[in-house]
Amino acid sequence: MRPTGVLVIGMILLAASEVSGCISVYPGDVTYTGSGLRFSIQSNEPVPDAVLEVAVFREAGLSQVEIFRNADHMPLNAGETIVTLPVSLKPGKYRCFIYTSSGTRRFPAVIRDFEIT
Repeated sequence: MRPTGVLVIGMILLAASEVSGCISVYPGDVTYTGSGLRFSIQSNEPVPDAVLEVAVFREAGLSQVEIFRNADHMPLNAGETIVTLPVSLKPGKYRCFIYTSSGTRRFPAVIRDFEIT
């Protein structure tokens, strides 16, 4: 077998092993409680080394202004984990970016819009 064929087969096997052990992490809707943000994160298995980063932007016309950013170690349980972050926000429209990572793996950002009246 040619060296390029061995390399291609090796890459396919590596990709398959990465997908088979895939952790699924999915943040739910964001609500503002008057003293902070609250949302749940669903995970199909425990992620003890998870890092959660949350960035909140206030919509200002056609632009966004960053209001809050927090990154912290947040172990996730299998199933649902409730997250509460203290932050004071005024009435308006907001966009929340939620990033999770584990080890060298970074999961896609989830964007949640919410409004405070």
